[in-house]
Amino acid sequence: MTTLQEYISVIGSLQGALLFFLLVADGRMTTASRILGISCLIIALIFLTPFMLLNADNAIISRITGPIFFLPIALAPLGYLYSRTAILEAPLVKRDLLHILPVLFVYALAAEVSLTNSQALIALINGTQPPSVRLIISQFVPVGIAYIYIGWTIVMLWRYRRTASDTLANFDPSVFNWLLTLQGFNFIVWTLKTLPGFAASWMVFADLANLVLVVLTYVIAIKQWRNPQFFTVPNLSDEQASATLEKMTEDAPMQDGGLDPAIRAEVFAAVKKQFENDELYLDNKLTLTRLSTLTGVSKHHLSEVLNRHAGKNFYEFVNDYRVDFVCQRLEEQSAQTILDIALEAGFSSKSTFNAIFKQFTGQTPTQYRKALQAQKT
Repeated sequence: MTTLQEYISVIGSLQGALLFFLLVADGRMTTASRILGISCLIIALIFLTPFMLLNADNAIISRITGPIFFLPIALAPLGYLYSRTAILEAPLVKRDLLHILPVLFVYALAAEVSLTNSQALIALINGTQPPSVRLIISQFVPVGIAYIYIGWTIVMLWRYRRTASDTLANFDPSVFNWLLTLQGFNFIVWTLKTLPGFAASWMVFADLANLVLVVLTYVIAIKQWRNPQFFTVPNLSDEQASATLEKMTEDAPMQDGGLDPAIRAEVFAAVKKQFENDELYLDNKLTLTRLSTLTGVSKHHLSEVLNRHAGKNFYEFVNDYRVDFVCQRLEEQSAQTILDIALEAGFSSKSTFNAIFKQFTGQTPTQYRKALQAQKT
């Protein structure tokens, strides 16, 4: 083990243990925070592997090397559970215990080498002995399971983002970008981890995978510790439940059928008129469910009208008005602060406002105001 590897292992282990303590013991933390804390602890243990290999002659260390070597498989279901609970800010439920099964399956598959013949595993890691067929299988099965979880998590995130765009106006879309990026890096990490299985000389790729994993996970962990609700999309859980209930209670023909284009145009005109006259977009708690109640149009038909007639989802429809409201105030050279204007326009927080304003105008609010002032001079 090189000096660089020693430093990476020591720093990775200490940081992982510290973040585990911060994310689990802090009373501000959420369920997602604690799941991430457990992931950090697992990574800390993984980074101890090089030191265990140096002391493989010790009987106790030899026995625990195997179980720790296969521990990364637990990161796959934990990543899925973290993404779900972070976005919805929802607790774990009993059926989540099923995610233990893939981990148990891997350990059962690798029981012979990790528990009864750990020296064969250590020889494989060190590249001093050709692996058995069973050992090869036990190496690649976790990768396959990890790929399945990565794909499952990506599908879940895309579904949540679509639901958020169709039913919510106040959320930061970068939340989903962060978590999707995390899954992309997870895919890279697990791919790099497979390469040493083809050639012992490629063990450097496993080290690189660990380095990418620790940097990315710890960056996310620090963000989570600073702001336990950083990845939470407010009200998404309620809208998810409402959408499920609506599908169960509405008649199938109504779900499958669409409005006539002429009726769709009339409904949109009526909704738009009430939306503008009553300035409904100024309500920072406005959701598709709330707008449906205020206008008397079902959520299903309201969503259809916005998407198929206006060509916008709910998120775009509402925030077009809010951003326009802010821009008009800034053009009027209002003495109000940008944040005060944003909150008056219906945005729920500074971070959400900044993200949405830049998305719609291509500029930050400060850049926009400075550009207006430059035009006046």
